[in-house]
Amino acid sequence: MSGDAPTPVDSTEQLARFVFFHRYVRADGMVRADAFIPHPYSDLSVTRHLALTEDEIWEMGKSARGNREVVLQGRADISAQVVISQSLVITPDEPPRNHAVITGWPPDKPAQKIKAQLLSVAARYLPKPG
Repeated sequence: MSGDAPTPVDSTEQLARFVFFHRYVRADGMVRADAFIPHPYSDLSVTRHLALTEDEIWEMGKSARGNREVVLQGRADISAQVVISQSLVITPDEPPRNHAVITGWPPDKPAQKIKAQLLSVAARYLPKPG
């Protein structure tokens, strides 16, 4: 039923943070904290895995770049529970389908960096297929 409000994000859901910059990935394949810093905005864009196939998640990543001249490098998958445990809030923000934002970030950059580091340690980086 189109027009229905998206369902609230459950703590058991998986989220994808698309990575467009190679510098956000360490040589050992771990994602850097910078991939989770909400700069220059006050929220951080993610995609919910909810009812999506792997191919659909990757397609969403390709379209997430918008008009920017960047290339999708991969994605950092993270549990919503980890985000919530950092006193951050995940809010559905459609369209596009399954888009959500992470809000509740502290206003100062050092505190944001600490939260981003904790998220990055819990995330699993997946390079773009192909």
